[in-house]
Amino acid sequence: MDDDNFYEARLDKIFGNGSMWKHRTFRTILDPFSSEWNGTDYDKKIEILEKVVAASEDLEMLISEYKERYDEQNRKDISSSVESALTKLLQYRLTK
Repeated sequence: MDDDNFYEARLDKIFGNGSMWKHRTFRTILDPFSSEWNGTDYDKKIEILEKVVAASEDLEMLISEYKERYDEQNRKDISSSVESALTKLLQYRLTK
């Protein structure tokens, strides 16, 4: 997949208003061990995910591309954190 169609570019289209969106790496959503994670609270993370879904973006594909991006960079520490992030988000949402 070329970079214009990779997940960051698609997120830019949803959130960036023609420019690069500040959370385009999506680590604020998918990496609870990153400094980016602390840049948004849980409500904002859920709001972002809702907008992604409302834009008809396939979350499974987005997450797959996210993992691929960091696997290609030999950053398994990042790509392997997705399940932890999604578990935290689900727990938050179910107890809210």
